[in-house]
Amino acid sequence: MTGISPARRLASWLLFLSMLITVLMLWGGFVRISGSGLSIPDWPLINGSLLPPFSDAGWQTVFDTYKQTYPALTDGMSLSTFETQFAIEYFHRFLAALVGIVFLVILLRARKERELWSELKKPLLITAVLIVTQAILGGMVVKLDLAAAVLAIHLGTAYIIFAILFWHALKLSRWGDTLKPNARKVQRFGKEAVGATLIQIVSGGLVAGTGAGLVMNTWPKVGDHWVPPMSVLWGDFYSPVVANLWQNQILIQFFHRWWAFVVAGLVIHLIVRAMKEPISPRGRVALRATATILVLQILLGIGNLLMKVPPYMAILHLSIAFLLYMVLIIVTHEIAYVAKTEEAAEPNVRAVPAS
Repeated sequence: MTGISPARRLASWLLFLSMLITVLMLWGGFVRISGSGLSIPDWPLINGSLLPPFSDAGWQTVFDTYKQTYPALTDGMSLSTFETQFAIEYFHRFLAALVGIVFLVILLRARKERELWSELKKPLLITAVLIVTQAILGGMVVKLDLAAAVLAIHLGTAYIIFAILFWHALKLSRWGDTLKPNARKVQRFGKEAVGATLIQIVSGGLVAGTGAGLVMNTWPKVGDHWVPPMSVLWGDFYSPVVANLWQNQILIQFFHRWWAFVVAGLVIHLIVRAMKEPISPRGRVALRATATILVLQILLGIGNLLMKVPPYMAILHLSIAFLLYMVLIIVTHEIAYVAKTEEAAEPNVRAVPAS
């Protein structure tokens, strides 16, 4: 019985970390929707410690700090409610710390594999910088009272980290497999769809952070207009005027609702293109799921708008957005490889490392 290859072992570690980041991102959405994001007003310490309080007096001290810092948020709040919100936010921070620890383990393991390290060195070091940046952004989110622009950047950075790690997990799982001669060309359509989806997700973070989903709750028109007047979309009521991009609720919502159809067009283009290519079994599964996920996500977006963002639908919308992002990455990766049946028919095709 042969052992698992180093490439596949590292692929398993990267896949595990990718799924851990998935839980962290979705839990972050729950933190926002539950209103727990500021329940620990200190960062990175909590009343001088990394641990939660262990006594009634300790809980009362942290609660008093919260009430003094955010009196409007805590008006009429009970200590038990605060403890629940604290636990939600604390678990978010715990998951973030766990991500950092697991990443460090992967980095050390990858360095021991000389051939793999030459392939992984650059993406892992970039990811290390992004993880440190993400930790700083997390602190800024707290210090800046959940500023919408910082929240959106924080969200987008998490998705970029996931994409790098998940892509290389897929890549190592296919280590030594055969690439198609036109691999870069066929992947271009997928990368365009993934990039457009990331922009949509970041704009969704702005919608959530600014409360833009609670205005102009009509569809398909924005109020009485297909395109709101420019005086509404871009005005000097924000200073500096460029702040319209991250503060103007109508502009943010207008972009988010119509960019969704740009995403839909690119995803459909990818589906049509991918259907013409032989693709691996896992690529086929992802491809078959893509259209259904896309339609469901659009319907959830419309439902969120018309129903003024009920919490359960907001979480579902966030989850399906991530699922769409993930299956697009899978399709984009797998479309570049020669399917096993095709490779058997062309035994002289040379195996090359993935791009």
